[in-house]
Amino acid sequence: MTADASQPWDFTLLNNDGHLLQSTRWGEFKQRHGWQVEQVTVTTDAGTGLAQLLFKTRGPVSYAYLPRGPALSVPDPTLVQVLFDEIDRTCGHHRALGLIIEPDRSLPLPGRYSDWGFVRGPAPIQPERTVKVQLGADDELMAQMHSKTRYNVRLALRRGVTVRQATRTREQVAIFYDLLLDTAGRNAFAIHSVDYYLDVLDVFGDDAILIFAEVEGVSVAGAIAARFGDEAIYLYGGSSTTLRAHGAAFYLQFEIMRWARERGSVRYDMWGIPARDPASSVAASGVKLASSHGDDWRGLYEFKVRFGGDQVRYPPLLERRYQPFLATLARRLARISG
Repeated sequence: MTADASQPWDFTLLNNDGHLLQSTRWGEFKQRHGWQVEQVTVTTDAGTGLAQLLFKTRGPVSYAYLPRGPALSVPDPTLVQVLFDEIDRTCGHHRALGLIIEPDRSLPLPGRYSDWGFVRGPAPIQPERTVKVQLGADDELMAQMHSKTRYNVRLALRRGVTVRQATRTREQVAIFYDLLLDTAGRNAFAIHSVDYYLDVLDVFGDDAILIFAEVEGVSVAGAIAARFGDEAIYLYGGSSTTLRAHGAAFYLQFEIMRWARERGSVRYDMWGIPARDPASSVAASGVKLASSHGDDWRGLYEFKVRFGGDQVRYPPLLERRYQPFLATLARRLARISG
């Protein structure tokens, strides 16, 4: 076990293969950014079920979100029903108009989900599909990579790219944030405030890493990753538009994998690829990979899948609608996001 097990909730969650987004520290992190957190546990003759709920409140009502959960000790329908009975009561205490469930794995319920009180949920909040890389020895990591990825990692080493694990200070996070701003502008996606990234590092402590790839002392790429149990997750990353070269981003990911492995992780979640394989990941010029921009993730797809590993597709979102006529409005007001 790791330091995660110092919390009774995390100890039980780890024993039931629970996800980082269900951990106590993720809940603490989200509390710092406007969410209320409730942890629900039930035990039946069959086993144990856990669900960490996040509530976004607006006035007298709220909307609830269950990210990458629940965690179940056994795939038992009765256990699921008992757990969601308790979840419903908890949502009632918070005057929740509805609950969005983003499962880590399919709920073990026979028949149609509608028979159990669920409807199809909205568009995914977390990535719909990802790549999980097994963390073996260095030679095993390299062997499972695409040949061009291995080339880029080695190119970075030959060209003098260095990797530096940074301290979790505002000054260092500001360097990362500049890279993130650059990437967000280039690829057209939204980002959070500086404090958001500072807080995730603060909350996860030694189980998180802020790491930079540098060329002649200048940071050209940066990333934040965190680990829970035997899995590490690449959460956030950015790179320079003008200084992208020498395979720095590839080398950076390789070093994060080594960091995670040395701390007991056996898998590394690359955190998000397109829901469907792109028809082509080659730019219009036909010379190099396409960049990623907005909803066009071709370049991101190719970058991540070429590290090897298994592609994982998560189940569709589900929803409990306690006030069906108000649920859609409530989601807009609550601005449910990752």
